[in-house]
Amino acid sequence: MRIGAPKDFWAGVMFCGFAAVAIFTARGYALGTAGKMGPGYFPLLLAALLAALGATLIARSVVLTGEPVSRFHVVPLAVIAAAVCLFGMLIEPLGLVVSLAVLTLMSAWAGAQFRLAEGLALAAALIVFSVGVFVYVLGLVLAFLGAILVVRSVVIAGEPVGRLQLRPLAVIAAGVVLFA
Repeated sequence: MRIGAPKDFWAGVMFCGFAAVAIFTARGYALGTAGKMGPGYFPLLLAALLAALGATLIARSVVLTGEPVSRFHVVPLAVIAAAVCLFGMLIEPLGLVVSLAVLTLMSAWAGAQFRLAEGLALAAALIVFSVGVFVYVLGLVLAFLGAILVVRSVVIAGEPVGRLQLRPLAVIAAGVVLFA
């Protein structure tokens, strides 16, 4: 058996691997029936679809020819993983705006064609979108700029309306730090 399309082959192996993990994880849950699904029904169905997709890709890789798998780049993956971890650590103390900006700029910097202006535009768009969705649409209470500014969602006549709230102790602490 000769593999003519290595990218398809390894993608199929990856999907089959995810399916195997999903089947292994869901094996302890009750399946139920199609009319009354149990907690294991959907994971098993999803795993079966992933396995079918993986098998299709593996079979396709044997029949068709394609380009080889390019060199594996570790540094960009490590930078993106570090950006995600840093986002998780920064969202509480520095807030959504700063942590999203750091995440977006670090992830964009990991790419080969990084441009600062495009990264800043992407960060601004992501910040506006995230604040709009999480604060105004979903009504979540999020630290907007860390300990200083919190966006509270207030529902007035059935419509969520955002309200900025300054935390007094954080403002005093920031004033002491700035003017000391």
